[in-house]
Amino acid sequence: MSIFTRYVLSELTRIFGLALSALTFLLAVGLGAREGLNRGMPPTLIVRMMPFMLPEILGITTPIAVLLAISQVLGRVSGTNELIAVRSAGLSPMVVVRPAIVFAYFISLFTVWSYDLAATWGRANVRRVAVEAIEEIVYAKLRRDRGYESDKFVIRVMGLDGKRLLRPTITIQTDPNQPAMVLRAEQAELFTDVKAGMMTIVCRKPVAEIGDARLTDSETRTETIPLETPQPSLHRQWLSMAEIPAAVDQLNREAEQLRLYLGSAGATDEQRAAWEAQIRQLETRIRQLKTEPYLRWANGFSCLCFVLLGSPVSMYRRSENFLTNFFLCFLPILIVYYPMLMAARELTTSGALPPVGYWVANLSIAIPGAYLLYRYCEN
Repeated sequence: MSIFTRYVLSELTRIFGLALSALTFLLAVGLGAREGLNRGMPPTLIVRMMPFMLPEILGITTPIAVLLAISQVLGRVSGTNELIAVRSAGLSPMVVVRPAIVFAYFISLFTVWSYDLAATWGRANVRRVAVEAIEEIVYAKLRRDRGYESDKFVIRVMGLDGKRLLRPTITIQTDPNQPAMVLRAEQAELFTDVKAGMMTIVCRKPVAEIGDARLTDSETRTETIPLETPQPSLHRQWLSMAEIPAAVDQLNREAEQLRLYLGSAGATDEQRAAWEAQIRQLETRIRQLKTEPYLRWANGFSCLCFVLLGSPVSMYRRSENFLTNFFLCFLPILIVYYPMLMAARELTTSGALPPVGYWVANLSIAIPGAYLLYRYCEN
């Protein structure tokens, strides 16, 4: 390895590490902490969740940190006339760019891995921490807003005395096909059993209403509510790429079973309509699962595409002002790459484009960048 290659790699690694640390910290605090506080989570719970949020945050910040690093290093090399010295020695500017491309390649692999880690480890543990701390979350939200809402129950209180809810109104609906139960009481208290997956609400001097029925208990009434499951079943964002083929096979079997039901005699029109709707949902989920690996690889290798665009732009600029270089590179990414990526997500999920369509967004910046790089090295 030449001295110049080691120099470029060391500078890229240093700047990339600093940029990644700063961007990840800002995004974790600015988005993660703010979102947690808006949902009523106490700061201690947000701190416990933060390590599990890092893989998903790294998937966002890593490509931007790579672009910042390449804008800084190649902009400085070009601005201080080091590239002129390289040309004077009879060498191609690719001597400078080649280690940057190799660096971006391995960072791209790291980014793909971070997306997989977020699916299998990050999101599952964030939800696990939230479920384990549901009692803490509910009490924090009640103290702040005098109310808490979830899919299965809603609580409104006049105030709190320690862990006692004062004059609460609790609406419970664990089954959407059944009428909701409304509990009013002088006091109530919450208890959770994470292992059993249940929350218990103990009401003192309650009045219960279910539809038009009104029930009054003399002293106490106890209601249990099942907590959320650890993670959704066969969801594209909760599976590793290695697990996706088996999940697709399972959904295909379910869809095939429903098609057999459709072909059977004696089914009513309502049953057929319900089965057809379920088949359409399964087909959508199958397409989503099949496109997910392409999405992760394309998103991960956006790092390499950003470098292919950022390298020639930074060298053409011949300026040590890396922020100007960065924004000149980031502008076409913002205008072209991200809109195309969102469009590709919709079109591949709907089946209008094959899964490989995710790479269209990458190619939209990689091809112009490679062309500019070729022109610069040839001149």
